[in-house]
Amino acid sequence: MAEKINISDLKFESYTDKTLKVFSEMVADPENKLGLGSMAAEAAVNAAALALSAVKKTASEDEAMKSAASDLETLRGYFVHLIDEENKAKAPLEKRLENNGPDEEIEAGVRTACSIVSEILYSTIKVVEILDSVSDKLCPCTAHTAAAALVFAQSALDTARLQLAWRSTQLNEEVYARTTRREPEIAIEGIQPTIDALLKKFEANIK
Repeated sequence: MAEKINISDLKFESYTDKTLKVFSEMVADPENKLGLGSMAAEAAVNAAALALSAVKKTASEDEAMKSAASDLETLRGYFVHLIDEENKAKAPLEKRLENNGPDEEIEAGVRTACSIVSEILYSTIKVVEILDSVSDKLCPCTAHTAAAALVFAQSALDTARLQLAWRSTQLNEEVYARTTRREPEIAIEGIQPTIDALLKKFEANIK
């Protein structure tokens, strides 16, 4: 019988209260615990924050705009939360890998780690969809900010996709491994036309 992991033995450090300087140093350290999932969430934080800035600067009392602001603020906070959640999800997996745990436990750990990264990806798509829903209501003076939000969103999506592609190589179950790699690609393919159209619209308004 495999030895059960004692949660209290798992080393976990909160990253969301670090300064940008410390955070970037941790990312640059090859021995750090931060992974691409954390960086995808960090890019998504910027996407949501910039989209929220564009909505707030427009200062519209339109109900759709107020709803968008509320949803974007929720997502901004959620992405910050997911940086730590992604690292919490990886902790049991790292312990099992370190101890050469049973394949089935490692497989379960990889799937758990993937679930948080997938959450980052699909929540980032939600940021794009919210921005799209109010794109015609935004003040032209926010075009550069809204466009930048999309650039960060694109980065978050691609980073999450790359992390999931790498994780898929750690899975033994062939169908699940293929799904883990392919589903993010399909999701991004689905939202890409919206991102491209919005970027074209916003950049045309930068005058």
